[in-house]
Amino acid sequence: MLVKAFSEDYQLKFRPHQIEGPASPRDYLDWNTRLRKWRLEQHNSAKETHTTTGYDIPGLQWAQTTYVQPHVMANDLFLFDPETNKYTVDRYLKDAEERYGTIDSIVIWPTFPNLGCDSRNSEDFFRCLPGGTLGIRSLVDEFHSNKVKVLFPVLSWDNGTRDPQAQWSYILPRLFKEYNIDGMSSDVSYFTQDYWMNSLAIGHPLVYHSQANKENAVGAAPAMDDTYAMQWNTMDMAKYETNLRVPTVAARKFIEPRHMTHTSDKWSRNKTGMIQHAFFNGLGIEMWENIFGTWNQLAPRDAEALRRTSSILRTFGPDFLSSSEWEPHCPCVRWETVFSSKFPSRSTKEQILWTFVNRGPAVVTGHQIVVNYHIGIQYYDVWHGQEITPTNIVDGLATLSFDIEPHGYGCIFATSDVSELPTGFDVLLKTMHYRSRTPLHKYPICSAILWQELDEITVTKCHVENLCGMVRIEGDTYDFRVRGLSAHPTGSSEYPGTDIKYPWEFQPTRSHATYTMKINTFYIDAYNVTESQFKKFIDETNYKPADPTNFLKHWVGGCYPSSRANKPVTHVSIEDARAYAKWAGKRLPHEWEWQYVAQAGTEYRNYPWGNEWDESKVPEVYNGRERLYPEHPPADVDANPTGRSPLGVYDLVGNVWQWTDVYRDEHTRAAIIRGGSYYQAKNSEQYFPQAYRNDQHGKYLLMSPSVDRSGTIGFRCVRDTEESSAAMGNCSFVDDEC
Repeated sequence: MLVKAFSEDYQLKFRPHQIEGPASPRDYLDWNTRLRKWRLEQHNSAKETHTTTGYDIPGLQWAQTTYVQPHVMANDLFLFDPETNKYTVDRYLKDAEERYGTIDSIVIWPTFPNLGCDSRNSEDFFRCLPGGTLGIRSLVDEFHSNKVKVLFPVLSWDNGTRDPQAQWSYILPRLFKEYNIDGMSSDVSYFTQDYWMNSLAIGHPLVYHSQANKENAVGAAPAMDDTYAMQWNTMDMAKYETNLRVPTVAARKFIEPRHMTHTSDKWSRNKTGMIQHAFFNGLGIEMWENIFGTWNQLAPRDAEALRRTSSILRTFGPDFLSSSEWEPHCPCVRWETVFSSKFPSRSTKEQILWTFVNRGPAVVTGHQIVVNYHIGIQYYDVWHGQEITPTNIVDGLATLSFDIEPHGYGCIFATSDVSELPTGFDVLLKTMHYRSRTPLHKYPICSAILWQELDEITVTKCHVENLCGMVRIEGDTYDFRVRGLSAHPTGSSEYPGTDIKYPWEFQPTRSHATYTMKINTFYIDAYNVTESQFKKFIDETNYKPADPTNFLKHWVGGCYPSSRANKPVTHVSIEDARAYAKWAGKRLPHEWEWQYVAQAGTEYRNYPWGNEWDESKVPEVYNGRERLYPEHPPADVDANPTGRSPLGVYDLVGNVWQWTDVYRDEHTRAAIIRGGSYYQAKNSEQYFPQAYRNDQHGKYLLMSPSVDRSGTIGFRCVRDTEESSAAMGNCSFVDDEC
C-alpha cells in the first residue's frame, strides 16, 4: 500500500493503491497541493535510481499504450481449436473487435486452475502446450502481426510442485525469451529486482506486470519500496473502489505518470465503475471474461463504453496521459456528479485533454467546465465527435457546455494549432460522431450465462460378453447430490456460472441441488484400468494418438516398467481413455454412476468404506517435489482392499483420479474427475483441490491431449445392460459367464 504519512498539517486519505479525492470544490487547491507534496516525498524517499529503467527502454515503452489488456485461458475455444489442435488467433481477435474493439496486449493462462493436479510445475505446463516451442512462438508471432503484445502469467506461490532446481527469476526470463514473450504478469505486488536483472543479462528485457492490491513481492518476504521497485515493474493491475461518488486517484500513476495501471474487477458483472475509473485516471482496463473456465462476458453497454473510451485514450496516448502536469479532479461546474481530469500535452503547451465521468443516474446538461480562453484556440467535444463553441467569455475564461448521459462519459480537446493534431484525430472524431448517435443507455447492461452441454456417450451393446473383472451394479432410485470444488475464490461460493450444468439444470452452479434419478443396472470395472491392460489394447490396435506429447510418458521403449503391470494407467487423455473403452466394448461412466457405486447405492456413504475418513484404507499421500514417475507412482489397484465399496468395486478413492463426463460451452471444455489422488501439492491452498468425499468432484479444464494427460488421472469403464441400453432400442441380451 502506498501510504507514507505527512506531518500533522498535511495528511491525504489513502485506500490501497489509491487516493481519495477532495471532499468539495473549495478543498481542491489544498488537496492538490498536498497531493503534489506527497509525490515529491515519494521520489525523495526512494532508493537510488537505476541507470536503466523499464520506462526508458524503447522496446518496453509499448506498456504505456496498452489500454485494453484481456486475460484469456489458453484452452478458450475461441483461441484454440481442439479438433484441429491449432491456435485460432484470428477468431479470437475478430470476436473481440466485434464486441468491444481493439486490444493492445493479452495475458494467456495455460497453468491455473489445473496446476497441482499432478507434480508438473509452471514451466512443465508451458512446455507441454500444443506444438511445443514452435507452436507457442507461432501463437505469439500471430498476435504480434496484429500489433498485440503477449504476456504469460507467473504464479509466485508455485513452490510445491516439481522442484525446478533454480530460481523462477532465472528460469522464466530465459523461457520467455525462447517463446518471444513480451512480459510477465503476476498476482503479487512486485517482481523482485533479480527478474529484471536476469532479463537484461540475456538481452531480452521484459515488461513486468504486477498486482497493486498485494503487498509482498515475488521471491521476497517483505514488500519493497514502491517507488524504487516501479522502475522495472512498469505495469500493474488493481481493483479500485469504484462505488464512491468521488473518483479516487491511481497512486502509482501519480508518482510516475509513465506507469501503466490497469483497472481490474474480474468477478463483477457491471463494469461501468471500472471503466469510469480508468477513463478518469487515463488508465488501461484489465479485462477478464473467461475466469479460469467461468464465463463473465462484458455486457453490451460496458463493451460499447470500453470501445469508445479506449479509442480516445489510444489516440491521445502517452503525450497527454503520461504528462507530469496531470491534474485529477480539475474543478467542474456540476461537481455533485461530474468529475474531470486535465491532461496537458507533454510535447506542446498549446493542447489539453479533459476526460469527464458522470457518477449520477441522471443526464447532466449545460455548463460543465470553465477553461482558459484566447483567440485562436479551438475546442472539440471528442465524445460527440464535433467542434464545440465556448460561451460566457470573460477575462480570458470561457464556459464549455455539453451533455453527459447517466453514468456516462465526456471528453474535451483544446488546441491552438490545428496543424499538429494527434495522429488519427480526424478518424476518431468521425467515429465518435457516428457511434455517439446511439446513447450508451440504449445498450443492455446485463450479460448472459453460457449454456453448457454434456458430451454424448455412446451406449454400449447390451450383449454381455467378456465380463471378467466387472461387477454387476443393480439399479435403483437414487438421490444424486454433489458439490464442485474450486481452487480459486470468487468472493461468493455461488457465483453464477461456476462449475458445470447438469442436463436437468438451467445454469452452471457449484452446489447442485439433489436430483432424484433412476439408475439402471450396469456393469463396472472392479479396478481401474491397469498398465498391462492398456498395453494389450495398444498391441492389438496399434493405437497412436494424433498428438503423442506426454502419452504414457513414463513408459520406456513402448512398455511399462515390469514392476508396474498392476498399477493404474495414467498419462492418458480422455480421448485415449475413450479409445480404450470403445475397443473393450465399454464406455466411461457417467459421474452419477461412479458416485452411485462409491456411495454403496442408496447408503449414501461419504467414502466407499463408510462416513469417516480413514487414511489406512487409501494409498499413502505423496507431497514431495520430485517427479511422480518413476520415483513415486500410484499404488497397485488392489493394494488397499479395505477401501473398497460394499458393491465390490476397488480403488475408487485416493489413488488416481478417474475420467467421467465432459461438459462444454461456447468457450470452455472441462472434464469431471472423481476420487482424488495420492498426490498432494504442498505450500499453497491454490493448487487443484482434492475431492476425496463421494459427494465432491473436481472440474479439470481440457485443452489438448498434450496438456490434459496427467500423472494422477486414470479411468475405469462400464458396460450397459439391456435395461440401461433400452433407450437405444430393442436388443438381445446374452449373459456370458466368466
